[in-house]
Amino acid sequence: MYNLLLVDDEPLIKVAFQSAVEWGKNGFLLAATASNGQEALHIVETQHIDAVITDLKMPGMDGLALIHELKKRSFTGPILVLSNYSDFDSVRTALTDGAYDYFLKINMNGESIGEHLKKMADLLRVQQQRQTEEDHRSFAIEAQKKENALIHCAQWVTSTAEPSPASNPFSMLPEPLSFPIRLFTVTLIPAKTHPMPALDAVTDLITEVFDEISGKVFLHTHEDEICGLISNESLVASGRTLDKKLARLQRQVTTYFLDAPVIIYHDKPISLAELRQGYQLCEDSKALAFYVGCSAPIKATAHTVTAQPFHVSQAELSKATAAAAQNADELQMQIAVHTFFQNCAALCMPPQRVREACHLLLERPGDNMIPQETLEQTFKEIEKAPTAEALEQLLCLILQERIGLSKIALSKFKKEVQAVIIYVNAHYMDKLTLDGIADYVGLNREYLSRLFSKETGIGLFQYINEVRMKRAGEMIRSNKQAYVKEVAAAVGFDDPYFFSRKFKEFYGKTPSEYTEG
Repeated sequence: MYNLLLVDDEPLIKVAFQSAVEWGKNGFLLAATASNGQEALHIVETQHIDAVITDLKMPGMDGLALIHELKKRSFTGPILVLSNYSDFDSVRTALTDGAYDYFLKINMNGESIGEHLKKMADLLRVQQQRQTEEDHRSFAIEAQKKENALIHCAQWVTSTAEPSPASNPFSMLPEPLSFPIRLFTVTLIPAKTHPMPALDAVTDLITEVFDEISGKVFLHTHEDEICGLISNESLVASGRTLDKKLARLQRQVTTYFLDAPVIIYHDKPISLAELRQGYQLCEDSKALAFYVGCSAPIKATAHTVTAQPFHVSQAELSKATAAAAQNADELQMQIAVHTFFQNCAALCMPPQRVREACHLLLERPGDNMIPQETLEQTFKEIEKAPTAEALEQLLCLILQERIGLSKIALSKFKKEVQAVIIYVNAHYMDKLTLDGIADYVGLNREYLSRLFSKETGIGLFQYINEVRMKRAGEMIRSNKQAYVKEVAAAVGFDDPYFFSRKFKEFYGKTPSEYTEG
């Protein structure tokens, strides 16, 4: 029987737990209750407590602070968080800090409480078993041997040297992997707003997603990459498919760690002899995320040069844009840029190579050269463009300014206004705020608003709306089957009805009428 501590400042919650649950049947004894974190810490220090259920919002020490203190004091029992729908940010923090799960109060009843108690009892039994095993020296030795074997497997998979025909590093694992296998890689993307999660934490999440599948190995192939090998026999026996499993993994990693990873998978079972080649195919296919995004897992694809080689395509871009400048032909310029990006996607060119090509193009001597200070700011925006589509739009804008076709020409404005125009055209699909743009250019928001209007003759948000509407019109013209909500989301509108209203104000037609016209 395990001892449980309930921490909540609402008397009704305590009564509900005491009266609605068959404690003994679920393997627990309600050993104590507390109304805040301070009381709970005192109980944990003076009594034997195996598990804790705690509310998040309480007077004095709240649930997050309690979880932090419990982990600080090496409390290893499961912690279940009670929450409301509005507490999700706090719940995510609690899960990151050490809570194993959360429980919505609105769903509270005897059956659901009992299910969570059973889960905690299972967790405690696992913990006790692990603790017992860790007490034995043999366990530590075997664990180290496994770690060494995994490192060796990772080095073998990523090596470019020709393997020995008889070599199979996976036979050295405690549970040898059965081939053929299904292969995937998970690459974490660094974020500016929060630290990148540790590979071990992400590996734990991957292990949970594939929990019911017995034959699996997860290798740390790079400092930001995990390579998953799943026995095809075990996967088929589970009744699951790899793409659906990876779609679930994509959602969970994004939810828990805030950023979507790049997940690439091989679409067919592969043998040991094909493993290195399959892994390299996944590596080569990473660049696809730049062109198609990383909101969903990407199937690894072999890329043969069916379009022009990259250097030829780059030369053609320079030639075509120069001709467009000479002819003052905006359409010719847009076609040249779009053709170049289509070739880059067909060749699956690494994003940095594409950015370097943009740098070289804009540094080209000749007509209407961009001022050096503006060029430096433009290069910064090119480096930050998250997708090929955003980079293509930015490059088109800058080239329009160069040949004098844009309604707003950059060169005649102050550098802060130039930076705003470039920023808006690169980030129109994001949620843009006056405060955010002002912070970006380092100006007071009121001053920026007045400066932009004075320099351009239109308000900042009027300009943002123009950029968004023009892009929306282009999307609808190029794909008349596109859904309004998809177009709205692509140009930065959460509400498709509000988008439709703004679209009609701009074009004099609704999106559907615009499609027909």
